[in-house]
Amino acid sequence: MRFQCPVCDFDYQKPIPETCVVCGWDLQIHLSIPENLKQDQKSLDWAKQTWKRLQTVDISKYKTISKSKKRLTVADLLPRLESLENQLQQATLERQNLENLLTEILHYLETINPELLVNINPPSYPDFPQSEVSIDYSSLSELLANGDWKTADEYTWELILYIVEREAEKWLRPEDIEQFPCADLNTINWLWEYYSQGLFSLTSQWQIFYDLEGDYPKFCDQVGWCRGESWLYYEELNFTLNAPLGHLPIIAWRKRACYGVGNAAPNENLSLIFSRLSTCSKPFRA
Repeated sequence: MRFQCPVCDFDYQKPIPETCVVCGWDLQIHLSIPENLKQDQKSLDWAKQTWKRLQTVDISKYKTISKSKKRLTVADLLPRLESLENQLQQATLERQNLENLLTEILHYLETINPELLVNINPPSYPDFPQSEVSIDYSSLSELLANGDWKTADEYTWELILYIVEREAEKWLRPEDIEQFPCADLNTINWLWEYYSQGLFSLTSQWQIFYDLEGDYPKFCDQVGWCRGESWLYYEELNFTLNAPLGHLPIIAWRKRACYGVGNAAPNENLSLIFSRLSTCSKPFRA
């Protein structure tokens, strides 16, 4: 029986060794459990690419410093390269965690004394967007970066409906809000806050709602969702940076501020959203 190494294509006849004598790849995993090839396809593709790159390296120009030192083989290099890749991935995750923690600290300091932040410039977070349900947030990021606040708000609502599988109904149930994926809620909130420089976000709305002790009419008046005694329609909102703090995004209602987006009133929806936000992230207050 003829068998070929899936990485370096070296041919073997029976008996087949446990590891390839050329590249060091584990051969037994492909012989005993064939379906493991599909399960480990990512590692296999990486090994193939690494092997091809190594074949293009001209080692003739490198002289051995000492004959007593062991000469490194491809089998020695592959595990080391894989280890370095794992370390880089871990470092990226740790950096993101530190950046998220710094953002929370800055928000907390701002609520205490904004003057403390005069000389602090928050870093950019190009790797922040995360999703528990494989949502690509690049389109939302682009809309926000371009300052197209109205389209971004409409697209945010479409994403929310898609995430909770309520596109056909076009409205939310309380359980949809209560079970909304944390990573996606934090990402949506962060993108709005980042690109509007803190003007628009769920966090800013939450802060105002908290300061007003949950008084919905006062809250709507402060964020500009009503004009005097008149509740505004969606088309009457201010989709510019001249809008009041917390004016966007709109999730608790869609057509008019006094109506909800389902069988719950907008003040109830808003409370549920802030409750979910507090569960998904550390509170901005102790």
